[in-house]
Amino acid sequence: MQTSFIYSASKVNTLSQFLLNRTDIERLLVTESSEDLQSALKETYLAPYVVHVPNEDIALAIEATLIHAKKLIHRIAPQSDMFRVLWVQYDIHNLRVFAKASVVQWDYERCEPYLLRRGIYAPDYLYEKVQANELNRLQIGWQEAYDQALQTAVGGDLSQLDDIFDTLYFKTSKYIVESIGDAFMKTYLTTVIDLHNLKNRLRQLKNGSAQLPATFITGGSFTSGQLDTFEQVAAAFARLSNEEYWAEALEHYQTEGTFTFIDDRAADHLINVAKKASYDMFSSASIVFYYLQCLQSADNVRAIEVGKNSGMKIDDIRNNLRLAYVNE
Repeated sequence: MQTSFIYSASKVNTLSQFLLNRTDIERLLVTESSEDLQSALKETYLAPYVVHVPNEDIALAIEATLIHAKKLIHRIAPQSDMFRVLWVQYDIHNLRVFAKASVVQWDYERCEPYLLRRGIYAPDYLYEKVQANELNRLQIGWQEAYDQALQTAVGGDLSQLDDIFDTLYFKTSKYIVESIGDAFMKTYLTTVIDLHNLKNRLRQLKNGSAQLPATFITGGSFTSGQLDTFEQVAAAFARLSNEEYWAEALEHYQTEGTFTFIDDRAADHLINVAKKASYDMFSSASIVFYYLQCLQSADNVRAIEVGKNSGMKIDDIRNNLRLAYVNE
C-alpha cells in the first residue's frame, strides 16, 4: 500500500471543500450585471485570484486557479512526476499552436494568447526548443513528430496535423505511466484512450466515405475491430458506465454532429472513475479527482460568465453546468 499518499489525499480532500459549491452557483446565476458578477466572484474560491490579475479579468483568474492547482499537486504529491500525464496534454496543445502559427509566420508574441501554462514546460521554454530543433531533449520522439506535423501544416492538411499531435500525446502519456507504474494512473489513461477512440470512430462513421485521419490508439479497453458500427460504439460507451448515461449525448451527436454533450459526459465519466477510486486513501486517485474538480469548477464559472454576457436565461445557463460533484 502506498501510505505516502495519505497526507496528500487528506490535503486535497480538504481543499476541495473550498471549490465552487451550489450556493456560490446560485448567487452567480442571479447577478444582474457584469459588475454584480465580478463582486459575487470575490465571495467564491476565485477571490484571491480575481484581485491579483490585470483588470480583474475573470478568464485570467480562472486560469490562475488551475495553474495553482497544478503547482500545489507538484508540491504535495510524494511522487510528483507521476502526474505529468495530466500536464503533458497542455504541452502538446502548445506544440500544436506553434506548428499552426509557423504556417502564417506568427512569432511567439502572436501565439501567446492561445498558449496554456499548465504544461510540464513553460511555453516560452518550449518555444525556444522548437526554434532550436531540440524538442528531443525534452521527450523522446517529439522533434520527429513536430517536424512531420510542420510539413503537414505547410501542405494545408490541418486535420492530419491534429492526428499527429494526438498520437504524440498518447505515446508520451503511455511512456510516463509505464515508467511510474502506478495502478490508478494506468486506469486513468486507459479511460482517456477509450474515450478518444470512441469519439474518433463516431466521427468516421458520421462522415461515411470522408477520408478522416483517425489513428486508433492501442492501450484501451477495446480493439478497433470491436467498433465497426454505430451500435458497437454505443455498446462500448455503455460498457464504460451504462447505456442511459450516454444515450442523450449519442443522440445529439447523431442529429447535430457535434461532440458538446459527449465531451461533457466524458469529463463527468472521468470524474466518476477518479471519485470511485479516491475512496482508497492509499491511491493517487484523490489527487487526480481534486484536479478534475478544479477543472469542473472552472468550466462552471466560464459557463455562467459566457451565459450572462450573452443574455441567456438562468435556466438555460443552468442546463450548461456540470453539477455532478459540485460541493453542497
